[in-house]
Amino acid sequence: MTRRRMCSFLSAVALLAPGLLLLAGPVEAARLAQQPSVPLFEQILAMLAHPTVAYFLFVLGLLGLVGELITPGATFPAVSGTICLVLGLVGLGQLPTNWGGAALIIAGVLMFLFDLKVPGHGLSVGGIIAFSLGSLLIFTPFWAVRPIAVESATLNPWVILGTTLGMAVFFMAGAAVGLRAQNQPVAVGRETLIGKVGTVRQALRPEGIVHLEGEEYTALSSLGDEIGEGASVRVVGVDGLKLQVEPIDEHERRLAPLTGEVSQP
Repeated sequence: MTRRRMCSFLSAVALLAPGLLLLAGPVEAARLAQQPSVPLFEQILAMLAHPTVAYFLFVLGLLGLVGELITPGATFPAVSGTICLVLGLVGLGQLPTNWGGAALIIAGVLMFLFDLKVPGHGLSVGGIIAFSLGSLLIFTPFWAVRPIAVESATLNPWVILGTTLGMAVFFMAGAAVGLRAQNQPVAVGRETLIGKVGTVRQALRPEGIVHLEGEEYTALSSLGDEIGEGASVRVVGVDGLKLQVEPIDEHERRLAPLTGEVSQP
């Protein structure tokens, strides 16, 4: 999975958190708005204590940490994930939370994550089951009878279904991108210079020196003819420790900066 794709996705997900706070707790917000004497900090805590808000923040936090594990050094997923996770735990701490359900959610995310590293989709199936069970059990299940005298919290079943499907799509899409990346040939060392444009520093007869990306390399003319000093050449292959190059005309040289392939002496 490329870092750019993962960071873009997690950035978009993390930016949805404020919207989820408002969409998930409109009743709570309206109730608090009618009590102007309630301090702002307590209003925020009450908003975090809405079951759907706390659940979403908890899941978003886990996704952010997973994003940091997949793309080490990206920073943003770790920062946003940590903040969301802590806020989610603050909300869960104010609710009648079944921490066994929270543990199942974490186990489901870990199964999804490990499935990216192993062949097959057995762990993904286990992750879907664990995540959905955890989402059902983290609060009072929606089908359970809730006595009026007993404090309880519940999640809308459609919220659970949508979040579980979203997690499955998120990780399966990540697995697909990861598999494609693994199947692509990896260019290392001088192989990465193929296609780059440089300048002849010492005439090729047919061997000489070319200046490329701030360094000098021994090069051979792929056509076997002489290439004069100062001429522009493109790397077409690698022969051991030597580059195989071919001359390019002035028109191609002018176009090269547009692709970032030119190297000035």
